[in-house]
Amino acid sequence: MASIRTSKRKMESVDSISAALAQVVRLSLSRAAFKRQATSADTELSQPSYALLRVLIDEGPQAVGQLATTAHMDVGMTTRRVQALVDAGHVTRHADGNDGRVSIVQVTEAGQRAADALQDVRREHLARALADWTADDLRQLDVLLNRFVNDTKETPI
Repeated sequence: MASIRTSKRKMESVDSISAALAQVVRLSLSRAAFKRQATSADTELSQPSYALLRVLIDEGPQAVGQLATTAHMDVGMTTRRVQALVDAGHVTRHADGNDGRVSIVQVTEAGQRAADALQDVRREHLARALADWTADDLRQLDVLLNRFVNDTKETPI
């Protein structure tokens, strides 16, 4: 009987966590919120373009196909966004030395500055949202959130 209660309590927590995560996802995907952040950062980056820049900054230069996979975008969308980023001077694209059919995309200094400005706005917003949290609360959230992300990535669907 105790294990049934424990299981029920765990599932209630899982349901609550799932609902909270759904809200986080909606907030992070909000075009209106992103537009306000981009305006605050004085950049015209779109959400998909920013996502691609973050991947390139965090992971380094990549082929367009790998960039699409890493950013969880389809290749067509990635190709269009990369072209827009090239046109804006935020990335360069050149042929792979080993396979000329493959384009390698790399962030430029201008792209790094635009992404950094937007990241600063996002970080400052998060810092204000968490301003009343104790240092211990923040450390605990950090540890548990990173554990959650790692466990989620490693758990098959």
